[in-house]
Amino acid sequence: MAKRGYTRDTIRGGASDWDVSRPFSSYGRLLSTLLVHPARFFELLPKVPDVRAPALFLAFSGLPAAIFWFFLVGLYPALVVLVLPLPLSVPLAGLYHLGALGGRYGFGVTWRTLAYPLGFVLPLAAVPVLRWAALAWAAALLVPLGVVKTQEVPAWRGIVLGLVVAALMVGAGLAPRV
Repeated sequence: MAKRGYTRDTIRGGASDWDVSRPFSSYGRLLSTLLVHPARFFELLPKVPDVRAPALFLAFSGLPAAIFWFFLVGLYPALVVLVLPLPLSVPLAGLYHLGALGGRYGFGVTWRTLAYPLGFVLPLAAVPVLRWAALAWAAALLVPLGVVKTQEVPAWRGIVLGLVVAALMVGAGLAPRV
């Protein structure tokens, strides 16, 4: 039974949401769920436009990403990665939301769906061998799967959405270079 006042849609009660009271263990739990069973992660993700937990998650995930980028790439890219996740997430979520138009929920749920994979991909993008695999995993697989599960749109739209956004990112030069 849940504690009084907490439901699966509150900042601490979401079954698949980042728990701000236990940031490190929750970060590890979310990463393992995204790696092992991403469909279940997105099925349990609360479908509310509350931005507190995902925004704090992106801010928190900027710290390990900045450490990885500092040691593998340098100081200036690490500073950019420390600040970049939150502002970058809004236009990227806009691209994914265009493919989810007519879905059951609004932009806030699409943004929430993008925030968690983006937070996990940023540290992996610092490793030269993993850059393209991490980008493909998140942009073409995880987020479209999340949009299909959270917005309840047909699977074919998710596949097309993933391919289009990945192609746009590569074409615009947003993809990390090897």
